[in-house]
Amino acid sequence: MNLKSGVISVFSFFVTFIGFAQADFDFKELLPEKFDKANIIEEEDYNVWGTNILKGKDGKYHAIYSRWLKSRGHLGWVTHSEIAHAVSDNLTGPYKFKNLVLPPRGKKYWDGDCTHNPHVLEHNGKYYLYHMGNKGSGFWDKTSDSVMPKYTDKEWWINRNNQRVGLAVADDLNGEWQRFDKPLIDVTGNRMMTSTPTISKRTDGKFLLAYKYVEPNEKFKNGKVVHVTSLSNSPMGPFVDTGVPFITHPTASFAIDDHLEWVYNGNYYCIAKDSRGAWSDYPNGSTMLFEGDDLGLKWKPAKNFLVLKAGEIKWTDGTTTKTARTADMPKFYMDNGIPKALIIAILPKDSEISYSLVIPLKTPKSSTNVFPYQVTKYSKERKLSAALDRSFNQYPSHVNAENELYSQFKYTKLTGFDYNDGDATITRRDPSKIIKENGKYYVWYTKRDTKTPPVGARNAHLATDKIPSTDWDLAEIWYATSKDGFHWEEQSVAVTRPAYPTPGWRAVATADVLKFKGKYYIYYQAFTEASGKRGDYCPVSVAFSDSPDGPWTHVNKAVIPTGAKGEWDQFAIQAPTPLVHNGKIYVYYKAAFNRPGTVWSGIGLAIADDPLGPFKKHELNPVQNSGHEICFFPWKEGLASMTIRDGSEHFTIQYAKDWVNFEIMSITEMMPIGPNAYIPDAFLDNKNGRGITWGIGHFINFKGKNSDKWHSELYRFDCDLSLDVDDPEMKHHNNRWNPEDYFRWGLSKKQIERIQEENNKADSKN
Repeated sequence: MNLKSGVISVFSFFVTFIGFAQADFDFKELLPEKFDKANIIEEEDYNVWGTNILKGKDGKYHAIYSRWLKSRGHLGWVTHSEIAHAVSDNLTGPYKFKNLVLPPRGKKYWDGDCTHNPHVLEHNGKYYLYHMGNKGSGFWDKTSDSVMPKYTDKEWWINRNNQRVGLAVADDLNGEWQRFDKPLIDVTGNRMMTSTPTISKRTDGKFLLAYKYVEPNEKFKNGKVVHVTSLSNSPMGPFVDTGVPFITHPTASFAIDDHLEWVYNGNYYCIAKDSRGAWSDYPNGSTMLFEGDDLGLKWKPAKNFLVLKAGEIKWTDGTTTKTARTADMPKFYMDNGIPKALIIAILPKDSEISYSLVIPLKTPKSSTNVFPYQVTKYSKERKLSAALDRSFNQYPSHVNAENELYSQFKYTKLTGFDYNDGDATITRRDPSKIIKENGKYYVWYTKRDTKTPPVGARNAHLATDKIPSTDWDLAEIWYATSKDGFHWEEQSVAVTRPAYPTPGWRAVATADVLKFKGKYYIYYQAFTEASGKRGDYCPVSVAFSDSPDGPWTHVNKAVIPTGAKGEWDQFAIQAPTPLVHNGKIYVYYKAAFNRPGTVWSGIGLAIADDPLGPFKKHELNPVQNSGHEICFFPWKEGLASMTIRDGSEHFTIQYAKDWVNFEIMSITEMMPIGPNAYIPDAFLDNKNGRGITWGIGHFINFKGKNSDKWHSELYRFDCDLSLDVDDPEMKHHNNRWNPEDYFRWGLSKKQIERIQEENNKADSKN
């Protein structure tokens, strides 16, 4: 039988009380029948033990593990262990030693001689390494490396009884680890030592730390071992004991050892070593599966109890290794909350030399017919609602935190620009892409510097050659440079208004830059009348230069003209955005149409072999159905866009693998207004777009202290829409705004009157 009969009777009430989280979950089904020797992690001169594997920010696999000299024997783990770091391009190895993470640091520290049993947690971009540490009397320092510590050595027990639970923290697995002068879990009360921490994050957001301590004994060894649990709101602690012991047995004082907890389908599971054979008739040291509640405090043997039978390891090459320790210090390689590999420590029988083994795992299948609590690759194989189908088959990930094309945005005021005390005579808006040349960043933008503020589009008939109608009327294209992207130095005008009647004579605005075959091109809206006289009507023209600092030469014509009479873009081609794809120039642009009905803003595409044209408009125009402001950037082999304001798909981030047919990849909020970005690979045409992390936009509703007119100012935004950056803070959502931000959008006088009238009618009927 699997469970000892006495255990069944004692636990019958307990099992009934907490129920089974997933009654048919069988961990053995995740394991291969035999293991591959190619997946062994070992070192030539060192024992290897307790290996953690995590994928680093560099995309490589990092092993954090205990090691000690083979010449010290297996029991040298108590006296001579140190925590090391190895790296591999593959999950299963081979791993190459890189450096010591927690080397011995001297007798004045609590972990000065030995660090062991690491357990590494990644949380919000940081790494937390929980471990055991100790120090001895100095006896072992005087022995040669060939001396093997033994249980009968009193000095071995001095080290063992000085064990404490510690913590080290790092921002990067390749970086330095911060160590602390005090243990995370020290000895208190009736505790002689603390050791062997494992940590997990509960579904309520708290961190559950399980560890063991030893009660004092009249002799120097063999006190009672007790496993306990503690909680904290932070991985840094402080951890407060729950008062609830961890996996107890009614008759055995040492119920389990070498355990690992994780949450699956919202409930806890634990694999642990039945080191004394208390739980079953399987060989001592077999690995068993326990089931817990959602808080990780109530535990019982799982229905499918056995995970790994102790005594031997069967290999894919047909050989077998007899073992003294079969699967000690288990650890998982986790991917999105699902164990993808089990890493165990093995000590062959009659040997003093240990090693770790990586065992790839199958993804567990849910036994329920109802949609499961925890999402796995199998979740989308069932019949789905339309909403869940979009989550799995349209968006890159079903959750924002794991969606590379989802981001929140952070905003920063730029320095270096003067706005004449905000009297609305100076405005800067509609920035270009930022490019880096000559060791500094360049940006081009619309600048209006007039003696009077604009009179407004509705009063465009009052505009003159000195008085602007709108914020961008009578404007020119200026440029600025920066060393850091925050402080800018305005250089001069780049593209001036050409002479009448050349397109742009009234205003040149909304520039974007292209670099192609060593030359630079600035595309812009070319106005031939004051904006607002009929609408915001204009074609696109271009100027070119051999240098980003100019001088710039107008082509003196519209290179992307407005559409023919009756076509959707017959009046305006705005916000030109040039990129390079398949050796051609792709210019995306905006046009507003559907007047006199509700105005619809769509995005078109024009393509040319040469930056100066001729451009041919795409037959599927408009290629996007939304967006007053747009920002396009290469993404993998395709093109991504921020689609902002206006339209049924506003405030979305979209992607078109073919650069034409865009799909929504995420829906976000508080997106940048009038943005363009620093896109290092905008013109590389390498089918490997890496995305963006920052850019510049404009806000239009600035007012000076002594002005009743609005003007526009440039600002910086930051985000994580990059394949090369992992910034979890940028993935946070559900932002809460101040109540005043909502109340400012209160009912209008007309709306209040309508509601009062409806209330009066209802009262009269009653």
